[in-house]
Amino acid sequence: MSSGFVLKRLAPVFLALGACASARLDVIQVGPWFAPRDWREVRVFSSRGETPFPWGGIAIIHSERVSAEGGESRLERLKIQARKRAAKIGADGLILTVDSAPGGPQMGVYQEPELYLSALAIKYVTAVSTSSSK
Repeated sequence: MSSGFVLKRLAPVFLALGACASARLDVIQVGPWFAPRDWREVRVFSSRGETPFPWGGIAIIHSERVSAEGGESRLERLKIQARKRAAKIGADGLILTVDSAPGGPQMGVYQEPELYLSALAIKYVTAVSTSSSK
């Protein structure tokens, strides 16, 4: 058996494994980035109201879509990956939501329901100053 034949047979396997291993997250900078921190220090919130301190947004993180059926484990991996990406830019917290893209017939083609991750990486405001002008 030639090595070319084996490579052709295994190429789809390697591509599939690579696709599973890499989480595609878009990170859009909306504020200054800070020194990196350990990803386990980044607190995760499900709404703005849960945050304990004043904050500013430093990045928007958005994931690829995953199947709503059986995609829960992939979604959990994406959540961890988002937390790690937020830590790399020095975020204190991550306001994270899971949204859905509806399934059904669209333009004559049936599409399965899908889920995706949307997050806002935040940095706490440590010194809030108020204007002294009257």
